[in-house]
Amino acid sequence: MIKLLVTDLDDTLYSWIGFFIPAFYEMLEELSMILNVPKDILLHEYQRVHQEKGSVEYPFSTLFLPSVKAVYPTKTKEEILSILNPAFHKFNSVRKEKLQLYPGVREVLKKLIEMQIIIVGYTDSAEENGFYRLKKLNIDRYFKHVYVADSQFKRPSNLSSEKTQIVSGKKPNPAILQKICKREGIAINETLYLGDSLTKDIYMAKQAGAVSVLCKYSCDEKMQKELYAKLVAISHWKKSDFEREQMLKKLCQADGIQPDYTIQCFEEILKIIQTLNSGAKS
Repeated sequence: MIKLLVTDLDDTLYSWIGFFIPAFYEMLEELSMILNVPKDILLHEYQRVHQEKGSVEYPFSTLFLPSVKAVYPTKTKEEILSILNPAFHKFNSVRKEKLQLYPGVREVLKKLIEMQIIIVGYTDSAEENGFYRLKKLNIDRYFKHVYVADSQFKRPSNLSSEKTQIVSGKKPNPAILQKICKREGIAINETLYLGDSLTKDIYMAKQAGAVSVLCKYSCDEKMQKELYAKLVAISHWKKSDFEREQMLKKLCQADGIQPDYTIQCFEEILKIIQTLNSGAKS
């Protein structure tokens, strides 16, 4: 009997790479013109700052760029923010346009609540990013809790929520998933875990003992490769992170890790839960 849905957020409920990379590179274009600094130099600087801060979404990472400091050595933070506002406006406008839920997500979450299924989120994103997006998309109401990563950024009170719970450690961490279930008062074998990554989401769910569902939505593969290449250029991942990902891929392959279910559209989650619960009742 499935009583709890634990879902990843980025690229599971919406396309993270589909909004973030276009928004970032539009900002980069504007910033390059304002500073009169070539984009490739700024890209290199962004990557170093992202690696230092541990996230490509660290708030105001632009202020830490050496080029910004060199161009405005005597300006205050507030003055620099004002000068660079056109670049930030570019990011925000593109994000507003492209941050969209996958088809059916809102309707399915609403239906699951009506079915008395508890819904929680679990993401490697920090609170000011992961939970913020749920609020912007107006679906935070459907989540009992959202488990987020800690951040070096000192969050203002308006970016915090009673629904968020900070967890330490990156996916895949079966122990964290088991602790989430324990906190929600639901057994791990009554939990369905949904995510888009075989190495991070499915491997973790299988190790923890939850029902695992991999989402593989149809997409423009050429465009996805282009977006991913642009992401790598600014990624906070270090050599050790890429090596860890390769190790996990080999581990999943060696252990024959496969999801219990694979879905091509979000609506399929309903059928899976209804089928499992119908079988449990009979």
